[in-house]
This record gives sequence, C-alpha cells and structure tokens, in this order.
Amino acid sequence: MLKDSEDEHVDYQWIIILTLNWMKIVDLKKNISKSIYKQILEINEIDENCTLLREAITKDEIQYEDIKLKNCWTQNEILYHDSQLWISFNELLQMNLIHEMHNQSSVDHSDILRTVKVIKRNYYWSFMWKMINWYIWNCYICQRSKTFKDKSNDLL
Repeated sequence: MLKDSEDEHVDYQWIIILTLNWMKIVDLKKNISKSIYKQILEINEIDENCTLLREAITKDEIQYEDIKLKNCWTQNEILYHDSQLWISFNELLQMNLIHEMHNQSSVDHSDILRTVKVIKRNYYWSFMWKMINWYIWNCYICQRSKTFKDKSNDLL
C-alpha cells in the first residue's frame, strides 16, 4: 500500500528541523522512549550552560550573558525561572518539547499564542516566543489548514 502524500509531509517534518540559525537533519523520534520531562532534567544537570548559570546564581550575580537572573533559582541542582523549569540551550530538546505540546490532543495544532501559554505554564528558555513562532510557521499541518487571506481574482 502506498503512503499518502500527507503522511510523507508529516514524516518529513519529523526528520528535517530548520533551526533559527541553520538547517539540521535530525530524527526527533529517537528519544521518544524517554519522557520529555526526564530528558529536560538530565540535560539540565549536565549541560555546561546550565552549570554556568547555576554558578552565577550561587554568586548572586544579576545577569549572565543576556539572561537576567533576578527570577532564577536552583533546587536540587535543577534550574528554575520563576516557577518554570529552565530548558537548556539545546535546540533539539526545545523542538521536541514544542512538538509534543503543539501536537497533543487537547490543543491539537493550536495557534502560536495558545502553544506559548501551554508551554509557559511549566517551562522557560530564552527566546521561547521566537522559537515557538518559527516552529508553528513551519508546521506542515498548520500551514495546510490555514485559510488564504489573499484577494480572490475577479473576472476579467
């Protein structure tokens, strides 16, 4: 049996990730066996940037690079921003999280604002809005279901 072209496009989206800075070819499905929460905790503990952020917080620094540390804190060596879990600068992890939240049945390919609200309840990273916006603009299913706002051509 042949696959629908729609299925091929969805599979294609799973494999090709166009990041904000460059194109990466990755397979988002490879870490699907672990929960996204466990992946975040593991990377939060071992990531070099997270380690540097934790050190800056313990030294009571006000800012680390472009990140204001006013609302950042640690608990059990895990970084938090306000009450949200800090997500590392790992783009693949961020894409996995956005994909999981954007495609869940309760929101089912919702718009940018709703997806940001769902993710922002529990997670935080720098430039979150930009990354989510970029992801949804490139989501095949979302693009296919949009209505065109172009003017229709009138009769000649």
